[in-house]
Amino acid sequence: MISSELQNYIQSHILLKNEKLYVIDAEEQNGIIHIPIMKQTARTRRVVAKIMVSRNTSLEESDRIPTNLIQTFKSPKSKKRIPLSEETYEWVRAGWVIREIRLERDERTVKTEQYRTGFVLYQQQLQLQAKIENENRELLVEWKNRWSEVKHTTVLNFDEDQRVAVVSILENVLDRIARDTEKVLDGETKPLGNLYPDWRLKKQLLFMHFLVVLYQLACTETQFDWKQIGATYYRQIGGSKQFDSYKKEFVQEAEELLHRPIQLLGLASMGTITPLFFAGQMQGKYSNFGYGSVHATTDLAVFSDTFRTESDVLWLVENRGVLTRMAYEEAFLRETKSFVLGVDGQVRSAHKALITQLVKSVNQVIIWTDVDEAGLTIAKYLYELTQGANAMTTWIVPPLSVVTDWETFERKYKQLIQTSEEEQEQEIGGVEQWKMWINH
Repeated sequence: MISSELQNYIQSHILLKNEKLYVIDAEEQNGIIHIPIMKQTARTRRVVAKIMVSRNTSLEESDRIPTNLIQTFKSPKSKKRIPLSEETYEWVRAGWVIREIRLERDERTVKTEQYRTGFVLYQQQLQLQAKIENENRELLVEWKNRWSEVKHTTVLNFDEDQRVAVVSILENVLDRIARDTEKVLDGETKPLGNLYPDWRLKKQLLFMHFLVVLYQLACTETQFDWKQIGATYYRQIGGSKQFDSYKKEFVQEAEELLHRPIQLLGLASMGTITPLFFAGQMQGKYSNFGYGSVHATTDLAVFSDTFRTESDVLWLVENRGVLTRMAYEEAFLRETKSFVLGVDGQVRSAHKALITQLVKSVNQVIIWTDVDEAGLTIAKYLYELTQGANAMTTWIVPPLSVVTDWETFERKYKQLIQTSEEEQEQEIGGVEQWKMWINH
């Protein structure tokens, strides 16, 4: 009465464990087939449901399926309660939906009634999915070919060490993405999970094209502005606006991949410079800072220079308020040879670079963050940054105590988070307390 492919579909997607279609008792009424569903165990056998289906499995009239049905029944597991009407009968007759009636243990009383994805609609979904996957493959192949072309036809016109280094990093990033793309095309992995899996593929691809044109312009232009990026790549009216919708995100993610400010590639008109605030002695090739106040340098300076310090203790604090308070105690900073760096609640690439430079010359690192989930995450990241150095690492744990191993710190912090979250400033201590932490 119904085809084997329809039976297989119902068995796979509609029936529950130990349930079977009882086709021998099926009845056809007004073009709709009514089929009992039996559940059989070692001791019992009873009718647990009935389904109403169409014998039609053809896609010839699938273009007539209403948009609201397509949007409602997006997978074989979709379920929806819809009022019974002549229209719903037509949907069942056409094979677009299946009517499912679940019964009480007496095999007669209706327990629930709902509609499920029909076999014709399911086949259309498979066709649409295959079409989308094919289009996505074509887009990935297009990007891969575009990157290969740009890489082999673009010549780096600069010999400045810094530009060469950043362009090399970007080239390695693009090569890695190209390898991941090849794996996707070969069916080895799902779509680009390593490249911001929360983004849709369309956005991922746009970002990948953004990186390619960054490489292209960084190799050929001394400086370029934001509008040049889209205009250079797309060469059409409106091309300069292609990346505008994701400007902030794309710049931020590119900097995360490069671990460098994007301006080092030559982008001149972003108008954003990230400040880094600190207190203590630090010197570089172009600047020299001493004790006495809160100082500031920039992400561009960090990546354009190499900084060092004569301090013995590197304090990494989450909040600017703590930094300001400690900077006020100039005598303490001098006496203990302390350097205090504020990460402002987010460890950016410039913070990472500066910490990596300074930690080489200190004997002790003290990490001090808020008591909350973000503070724990920041503390862990700062620990990972400094782990390779010879310096001893200490963490501050309220109420104003210290621990010297990560496992103890993590356990205590998680316990504190469960009871009461608090900011650093709530228990800031003072000079004598800070000295005790250093000399614990």
